[in-house]
Amino acid sequence: MKNTHTSRFMKSNTKVILYHGSNQAVYQPRINKNVFTTDFGNGFYVTANRRQAEKWAKRKARYSGQPTLNRYVFDADQPDLKILVYQADIDWIKFVIKNRMNNIKDNSDIVIGPTADGKLFSVVNCWKHGNLDLDEALLKLKPSVYSEQYCFKTERALKALTFIDKELVR
Repeated sequence: MKNTHTSRFMKSNTKVILYHGSNQAVYQPRINKNVFTTDFGNGFYVTANRRQAEKWAKRKARYSGQPTLNRYVFDADQPDLKILVYQADIDWIKFVIKNRMNNIKDNSDIVIGPTADGKLFSVVNCWKHGNLDLDEALLKLKPSVYSEQYCFKTERALKALTFIDKELVR
């Protein structure tokens, strides 16, 4: 179920280490406004899962650059940030589909939730055509869900993210 930022980062002074996989060092993160078909729309994407970020870095460096793991600290103690948190459920599926088809506008600063893979659309198609019920569709998607991703969608959100260091991925 989708919920807003209240209980997720209850403790004050909460810091979260996040990773961004790229083909270069990204000292100053920027909101990428030219990417379509992303899970949560335009933004700067990071994950708390180092291995997932390393995979992203290798994928991005296939054509140019070197696979680079960028590490940041997210100061989650920002009460004025609008943070949407999704679980792998029907609300998440709808949000991802809408973003991948039309990059919808929402008023959130950060969206946090699972990363969908290529199976999402085929499973949703089967569900839409009555070949799967909702529980079966969600069950089929569970093994396809990767680590949680964070999408920083506004400049205000990016101010809560501080570059720590970078390293090349082998």
